[in-house]
Amino acid sequence: MPTASPIQGHELNASFTYLNYWERSDQLFTENAFDPMGQTRPKGSLIQTSLNDEYENQFLLQVDYTQPFATKGKIETGIRTSFREMENDYLVQQKMPSGNFETLEGLDNVFLYDENILAAYGILGNESGAWSYQAGLRAEYSDIETRLVETKESNPRTYTNLFPSGHLNYKANEKNAFQVSYSRRVRRPVYNDLSPYVTFSDQRNFFSGNPNLNPEFTDAFEMGYIRYGEKSTLFSTLYYRNTLDKIQRIRSVQPNGFSITAPYNLDREVSYGLEFSGDYAATRWWKLDFNANFFYADVDGSNLDQNFQASTTSVLFRQSSRFTLPKSWDLQLRANYEAKRRTAQGIQKGIFFLDLSASKKILQQRGTLILTVADVLNSRINRYLTEGANFLTEGESQMILRQTNLTFSYRINP
Repeated sequence: MPTASPIQGHELNASFTYLNYWERSDQLFTENAFDPMGQTRPKGSLIQTSLNDEYENQFLLQVDYTQPFATKGKIETGIRTSFREMENDYLVQQKMPSGNFETLEGLDNVFLYDENILAAYGILGNESGAWSYQAGLRAEYSDIETRLVETKESNPRTYTNLFPSGHLNYKANEKNAFQVSYSRRVRRPVYNDLSPYVTFSDQRNFFSGNPNLNPEFTDAFEMGYIRYGEKSTLFSTLYYRNTLDKIQRIRSVQPNGFSITAPYNLDREVSYGLEFSGDYAATRWWKLDFNANFFYADVDGSNLDQNFQASTTSVLFRQSSRFTLPKSWDLQLRANYEAKRRTAQGIQKGIFFLDLSASKKILQQRGTLILTVADVLNSRINRYLTEGANFLTEGESQMILRQTNLTFSYRINP
């Protein structure tokens, strides 16, 4: 639980978080084969089972300290420690002619993941007239080990990284402001990126993680312009980003026709573009905001294969409308669009979907009913085209169908 202790403008905050997670996936796959006349071919049919137990323990401790200086300046420092333990017990079996289930070779193991991250940071910021600045540095030490128990494979890794950042702002007048910034960022692999046993959908298609996957690092440079209006604010940003060890999923097909899709570290991705975002109060009861990102990206995966190179131009767009209605009703509608783009191995096709939420105050404003509908049109479908030396795959997948949730909350204190 966070704590704070202000002393003459000084502030100290500390928080501790513990997460315990367990999930079991017990699946049955039945595959039938048919001849050209539509008759069942028993020899081509099979029954398989997949059992996947996932466990996770995570401890997170963070301490932050803020000290003011001069008139508007402040110094922020802090430490953050994260300890995470994960286990994935995986087993796939197939029914034999005898009626017994036998374990498939290579699909019986226990994956262990231990991650310890120690970080410290410092940020200095101040204002002087129309100018303001902020400079920071974060240092991280990571100790990570992945293990496969049954095959006795281990991959321990330790590395230290520095993440500098800097922002400079100039407010020309009440309606116009300019800013430039630089930051170094990291994207660490998530659990499904690392576990070698993720999804066994059928005997011909296997989706897995990669225990040897490294984080990707991005150097981002941005120049921005801000325009303030009476009812609106518009942000425009020109950016350049250079990402090393870019994480992207690669598909390979074995001579027997079976495929494996897993994430790998590509050499790099260089992208630059123009991003617009803003908000507008159309009326007292209708407010809207939007974000549009037009970009060009050059992906280089030649460290894996000379053919894993692609250039693409695309756009991302998001728009939200918030309505304040009579009788304590609030309504929000969000539209999302991602245009087609090229990947190292093919094409990621465009996608469009809508999300809706509505809330109403009840019980003398102490209670709240919230209705949410995720993917109203049931159109959030991942469509792709993947091509390799010996295959061409066109596929569609939908991880989660349209969902509707109704929740109720009640505030005891007024």
